[in-house]
Amino acid sequence: MNTKPQTLALLSIALLLIVCLAVPTQAQQPRTLSVGDTAKGIFIGAWLDNAPASGEAFNGRPVVLEFWSTWCKPCIAAFPHLNALADTFSHAVQFISISQETRRTVEPFLEKHEMRTAVAVDTEQGTTHKVFGVWVLPRTFLLSPEGVVLWTGHPTKLTGEMLRKLAAE
Repeated sequence: MNTKPQTLALLSIALLLIVCLAVPTQAQQPRTLSVGDTAKGIFIGAWLDNAPASGEAFNGRPVVLEFWSTWCKPCIAAFPHLNALADTFSHAVQFISISQETRRTVEPFLEKHEMRTAVAVDTEQGTTHKVFGVWVLPRTFLLSPEGVVLWTGHPTKLTGEMLRKLAAE
């Protein structure tokens, strides 16, 4: 009796089980905040650039909260769009770009890339990423002054019209 095919079949099944158990299920992934949800806060490990004057995230204004990383090419490609929005609307809206990386990783990156948003790193525990349920980058949230999610999506989909409407309210 040839046991080689049977052994290969058993190994294949075992490998499939290992892979299935290792891949996080939707239940294991954090629930991403949706429109209408209220954020429990923005937790800053350290402000690195363009920090709000009072050091607080909301300051009674709406917030554009951008989750990004130095290794994320789509994140970097969105910088010019976010910079243009910040140039136009920073008087009415607080722009915050937050990374889960360390200060030591982000600071040298900022020397080479212009970001006109407030730039911060998350807490060591990734608290803000967990609160917002962010596990895919880039991800942007538009929040009311009370922390209610008004919009969420890819940063390049955030429009000046959305911000104009919010600023007029």
